[in-house]
Order: sequence, then structure tokens, then C-alpha cells
Amino acid sequence: MNSESDYLLLRVSNIRNLTPRIRAYELRPAAGSELPLASAGSHIGIPVQLAGGKTAVRDYAICSNPLQRDFYEIAVLQTGSRRGGADYIFTSFDEGTRIECRNPVNNFYLHADASPAMLIAGGIGIAPIIAIAYTLLARGRRFELHYAGRSKNDMAFTEELQQRFGRQLHMYPADEAKRLDIMQLLADASGNTLFYACGPQAMLDDIETCARLLGIAKDRVQIERFAPGRPEHDKALILELAYTHKLIQVDADQSLLAAVRDVGINASFDCGIGDCGTCAVKILEGEAEHRDHVLSDSQKAQGFICLCVSRAKGGKLILAL
Repeated sequence: MNSESDYLLLRVSNIRNLTPRIRAYELRPAAGSELPLASAGSHIGIPVQLAGGKTAVRDYAICSNPLQRDFYEIAVLQTGSRRGGADYIFTSFDEGTRIECRNPVNNFYLHADASPAMLIAGGIGIAPIIAIAYTLLARGRRFELHYAGRSKNDMAFTEELQQRFGRQLHMYPADEAKRLDIMQLLADASGNTLFYACGPQAMLDDIETCARLLGIAKDRVQIERFAPGRPEHDKALILELAYTHKLIQVDADQSLLAAVRDVGINASFDCGIGDCGTCAVKILEGEAEHRDHVLSDSQKAQGFICLCVSRAKGGKLILAL
């Protein structure tokens, strides 16, 4: 996880405004070499500084065409919160800024078969979706791209999307009274259509609910989630690490993963949003409040918990760490 081969030294080579709140950052290798392949749907870990001076790594989807290897481009939405890291990028990254990033990782896999695809994006969720659209276009695959946002002025890549994807693109700016009807879209799709979606949590929940009601198999629906916010009702708790003999106070606004790593435990992780299962560990005592999207019922019954997003139902957990 932390070997030198896991990291890239990049420099910011160009910055462009996509909307009043979204900027695109072009990242080229500092040494001028070719970048590792970043398949459609990949994200890259960017180091940021949070409120209070804490450092963290935040994942951003690579939205540039995967066929080109001389730069990556990420799209960053300014949120006004120092907790996410986007504001740090907005204020601290200039052309020429050098950053050491984690290598691209992909938990949003594109199927290799020739089935038609439906791409659904909401807001900044267009970032991984546009890379998938480029790949499908290059492969000659049939697909539709449905993109919703508050207004065309707030929707990134609109001109590029219209130029490259033409009739395959369907846009739904809310200020023009255009509404993305998830149930109708899924119901009208052919029986072998594959679905790829990224956007606000409410939209993704709607897609999963509609797919379930329509009997669409889970493996036909690929969803990429943003890093979740912490629910307001979260409380501080105690973690006891049985194997390393550590007792940790976890703050109400702190993830279990961050607390464990803060005391020097090199716990594995990847996505940070409960989609990959890399950070799952076993609970020896206590009950989990599961918030991940990857663990099976069997794994949960065996006592596994994803440290990046899940919580405890009580005030203490004892972990096999």
C-alpha cells in the first residue's frame, strides 16, 4: 500500500473552469514519462490538507479519455467545506504545483461484452461517466448517456459532451423543467442493457430501488458513490485493538479507519466509501452499524465491518487488529 511503486509524482499543467464551482485540473508526470493506464472509471488519490492542518488523501475520478496517456484530468467541485479537501485544491493548486498521488485504482469496472449500456450521471457524477462514454464510443458499443443537473450553467463538460456524443446524450437541467425519470429509463431499457451510474446519493438509491422493483439483476447495475458525509447523530466511541493492545478514542466526526491509522496501524484501504471491502476487519466484540455497499450478509454475520464508513451501534468495538 505504501511502497514507492504505489505513487506518482505529477504536476498541475493546466487549470480550466468548467462551471462557476467546478474546475478541471490537468495532471502530467513531473518527469515527462508516460502515465500508467487508467481504465474507464478509475480514480486517483490526491493528497489534501483539511481543517486543523490534518492531511488526508481524497479520491477523484479521472475524467480524461483513457486512450491518451500523457495526462490525467480530474474535475473538482468546490463545496465550501474544509472536510472534503476540494477547497484546499481550489486555493492551493496552481499551474506548476507538484503533487505525489496514489496510482489509479478502479472499483467501477466496465464490462467487456458487447451489451448495450445506459450511463446515468447527476452533477459532478459526470466525471467517471464521461471516461466510460469515451471508451464505449471507441469500442463501437451502443450506449445512451443521461445527465441531470440544476442548470446547464452548473453542468460540467456540456459542450464537449454535445460535440462528442450527439444523439447519445440526453440532458436534464432542472431549471428547464426537465426531469430524469429513473423508473421509466430502466423500464424501457432492453433486457441485456448494463447500467452505470454516479451522482447524488438520493439518485443512486432511486436507481437501486427501481432496478430491484423491475427485477434487474444486481450485476447489471454498476454504481460509483461519492465519499459519504457523516450523519449528524454519530457519537464518539472506543475502539480496542485486540492484537496490538491499543485503546482508541474515536471522535464523532472521525471514521474508524482514520482513527486506526492515526495511531500507527497500517490498516489497508482503497476506495474510502464502502465500495471495495479492502478495509474490512473482524469484530471480536460489539455490534456494527453497517454503511458499506460491498459486504455480503454472510460476511456481516461473521462479524466483518468496513472501517471507512461503518460505525458501532454501541459505544465500543473490539477489533481483530
